[in-house]
Amino acid sequence: MAGRTGVRATLATFLSRQPIETLNQVFTSFPKRINFQVNSQPGQLTRSAVVIFIAAENEKRLAIGGATSGWKRVDYTVILQVYTHSLHRNAEDVMTDFDILIDNIKERLRSDHNFGDTTGNLVWQGAEPVIIGRYGEPATSDEGATEVFAELEFVVTEMIQA
Repeated sequence: MAGRTGVRATLATFLSRQPIETLNQVFTSFPKRINFQVNSQPGQLTRSAVVIFIAAENEKRLAIGGATSGWKRVDYTVILQVYTHSLHRNAEDVMTDFDILIDNIKERLRSDHNFGDTTGNLVWQGAEPVIIGRYGEPATSDEGATEVFAELEFVVTEMIQA
């Protein structure tokens, strides 16, 4: 599976392969509704979901060995949209869980620049050399739940022999 679908599937598998603390769900497209109860553990106060969003892409041909032999380099701008829902009473506990989640996601991204793609073609390089983080302001509902949003943006490069 190549292209956008392959990049989403590879990244979703890579993020889900081993549990990341408080990350309960990974979606390859935006769901109609996020149910933070799904995959949660008893007593788990902070729950999160990630949506894999491809915001842009560009394609370049690299002629190696002449006009009939070369590669296509496709760079996808991927944004991991991170949605966190917490029932902690203390705001500092919410932010501690959120910070740990973001750090753990970034650590996972840094752990393998191919995101588990053993061919190195579908994901030739991911989250290299830059990961950009943008963070929303926490909001607490009247019922006491606090929600925090983040975007982690990076480029995933696919190489296609063409």
